[in-house]
Amino acid sequence: MINFGVVSCWKVRGLSMARNAVWSTRYPRSGATNPRPAYWPDTAGVGLGGGESIAELDDPRVDQPVARGPVLGLITGSGVSLAVVNEDLLDPTLGLRAGSASLSRIYPMLGNLGTFRVRAEALILDDCWRYGEMSWQLGDNTVRLHENTTPRIPVIYEYDKQEQMATAYVQAVLAIYYATFQDALRPLDNDEEFIRYGQLFGWGGAPDFHPRLSRFCSLDRALAGQRVDDLIVRIQGRDDPRAAGLAERMARSFIGLYERVIQEYETLIDAEPPPSAGEIAAMQADIGQLQQKIDTLNQFLATLEN
Repeated sequence: MINFGVVSCWKVRGLSMARNAVWSTRYPRSGATNPRPAYWPDTAGVGLGGGESIAELDDPRVDQPVARGPVLGLITGSGVSLAVVNEDLLDPTLGLRAGSASLSRIYPMLGNLGTFRVRAEALILDDCWRYGEMSWQLGDNTVRLHENTTPRIPVIYEYDKQEQMATAYVQAVLAIYYATFQDALRPLDNDEEFIRYGQLFGWGGAPDFHPRLSRFCSLDRALAGQRVDDLIVRIQGRDDPRAAGLAERMARSFIGLYERVIQEYETLIDAEPPPSAGEIAAMQADIGQLQQKIDTLNQFLATLEN
């Protein structure tokens, strides 16, 4: 009875120790600051490891190409590139973790019985797909890529290393950056008139007219094509249904700028005390030039409507 009671006691302690080992190391804990329970001898064993996959948890709702494969064919400028999905990243059958405890002791009564051995195991399913555990350290879940951190895309997909996509992208950026038409693009985000009048009247800097591709995260070519078509509409405009293009938006913005400047000049001219005759003449000359620009832009808008 004494031997049976002692073995049972150590069996319960072993189960408790195995549970302590597996639960105290769940993310974000490491178990490093968790002291070894006093009831468990230093000579006794404690283990922690991963369990096998659980086939019964293979949920077909997660078994999608973008999440778990198979190989995706991506059409690029130089042909078809293969992108293999990291199928283990969102696999619900994984994540089984096991804590174990083992101990050997001599029976307290009838020592000629030798030693008894206790081994206990505790299992938990702990693959919760937590952002911090999934191989990327980007600060928060809204960041796709951050300096000195792991890019998200290479964690999810393994691209064909023979494809020179990165080189092609860099070459395209450099071609735009060093293009001869750079000065013609300056009004898109650094227009001199917006800056000059903004500094003169305290309005701020130049607006950014660059049309941008709306943000999305998908490998669906139909969705990507729709976003590109929307971008083209924002650049070129559309008649039916009516949508203003970049040229029209910029023209109306410049007209608004010139009208606002004319209004400011007229307010200054009518102020008391009035400016000097030379200042009034300079402002009236500028008003005349601005009005000519407004007329020119209105004529341009009429051509767009036609």
